[in-house]
Amino acid sequence: MKISTRGRYGLRLLVDLAEHRNEGPVALSQVARRQELSEKYLQQVALMLTRGGFLTSVKGSGGGYQLKGNPEKIAIYDVLDLLEGTITFAETAPGQESAIERVIRLHFYQNLDQEVRKVFENISLAEVTRAEWFTYMI
Repeated sequence: MKISTRGRYGLRLLVDLAEHRNEGPVALSQVARRQELSEKYLQQVALMLTRGGFLTSVKGSGGGYQLKGNPEKIAIYDVLDLLEGTITFAETAPGQESAIERVIRLHFYQNLDQEVRKVFENISLAEVTRAEWFTYMI
């Protein structure tokens, strides 16, 4: 499992907006500058996050993006699930796998997938912004 650029940009965008949520709508150009990200690619990710219900877009002068919900209620798993699709280690679809691939999937990958899901479901966006190491990175 590897988190794609889309997933990484999406998480960084949400974390940045959570950190600056008291400032009202934030322009993507500001986020791009602070996070050293491509604004053009960030626009595509912001659109997905808006459609997915994580962001609100505010048009006009002083517009930008802001979190739609409470950072305490936004699970990292839900963000990655939207941006990455189902997060799994197994790459072969059931029914298209050899007997050994099936055994490995059922007895190894399936358990690993469940554990990874539990971890990401139990980490909120707010927890990421409160992490001691996070304050050194922004």
